Amino acid sequence: MREASGRSETGSNWVVEPPAVVEIGIKEAGRITFLDNLRAFVILLVVVMHGAMCYMLYAPEWWYVVDEQQSLFFTVLVLAVDVPIMLIMFFISGYFALRSLVKRGPNGFLKDKFIRIGAPWLFGVLFLAPLTAYMLYIRWDVPVGYLQFWSNDFWGEMFQQSVYWFLGILFLLFFVLALAYDISPRLRRARPRLEWPSWRLFLGFWALMSLGMFIMSAFFPIDSWHSQSKLFVFQPLRLPLYFGYFALGIYAYLRGWFREGGYRPRTAVWGPIWLIAGLLYLGNRLFVLPSEMADIGKVAHAPLFNAFCLSSLLFASAVFQRWFNSPSSFWSSLSANSYGIYYIHPLVLYPAAYLFLGVPLPLAVKAPLVIAIGLAGSWLVSEFFLRRAPLVRRAFG
Repeated sequence: MREASGRSETGSNWVVEPPAVVEIGIKEAGRITFLDNLRAFVILLVVVMHGAMCYMLYAPEWWYVVDEQQSLFFTVLVLAVDVPIMLIMFFISGYFALRSLVKRGPNGFLKDKFIRIGAPWLFGVLFLAPLTAYMLYIRWDVPVGYLQFWSNDFWGEMFQQSVYWFLGILFLLFFVLALAYDISPRLRRARPRLEWPSWRLFLGFWALMSLGMFIMSAFFPIDSWHSQSKLFVFQPLRLPLYFGYFALGIYAYLRGWFREGGYRPRTAVWGPIWLIAGLLYLGNRLFVLPSEMADIGKVAHAPLFNAFCLSSLLFASAVFQRWFNSPSSFWSSLSANSYGIYYIHPLVLYPAAYLFLGVPLPLAVKAPLVIAIGLAGSWLVSEFFLRRAPLVRRAFG
């Protein structure tokens, strides 16, 4: 058997051919601290991105609060952060999903996911997303009261799911996984084992995701959103990636990635790939797509997006496994409250940004201050309400 570091005969320390395989027991696969910390960090980036969108150049017309003070810096920040964050969350969700499914069985698994994901999604869509959407009427000075907006306008052209769209897609993925587990003996027999990936896996995954995004781009514009019968809201170009990264997370769990003796991405390998892919992607978005070479930019969008996204996942995993893989009071609190922060932050961040409209502060002070208020306020609401209130603590605790 090859040595535990995953080094092949050619000297590569991330490629093994043929794969070395070691069976491990499913009960040995507990929580992985750095993945919890990475998920918490990604949710922090979600808040940062949503705050930055209030101050970016060329902010979309439908964004909730747009300040007159704007900077290209925040545009670049939004474009860079937007690529990997939700797909990393789908990957981590997939990584932990099968173990929970095996432990609880399909019925128990879905019951648990409905309490933690499904019910908050429905409540968020029905009662919290309208509050967020109403910020647009406040910003546009539309003379329509909230109750009239909620009962009429919101269910028409103003319909959206705010950040709760992610919960709807995630619950759908959990449902599909439980159904596949119930009807597939092969999946029920699957147990984690140590198997190091080859470069063919990563190239194949990148090519498949790029192809899926490219096909969707023939029917939908870049960055567009779509509502399917108001039940699911998603970005069509990224829909194949939601399923792909969730499935990659399941595969990574079954192949023992990040476990002792299993595959561990290296910063020296994925850092340069991430940097180059990111620069190429941002160059395409900022200079090629808006120019006369827009058609070339559209063709390049899918492969560059997916190269940046996949390398971001693996580079971030390498960084967090190496440097953020031990518990601390800060990371434990952020991780425990990350779901609550994600869930409630639109109701704290956007009103804060609205209150700071016209406040004569330098943008370098105003934007970080608003983002800090949004993050701290959401953290407090999560810690002292969502994780403690009798009716909701089971979902957010």
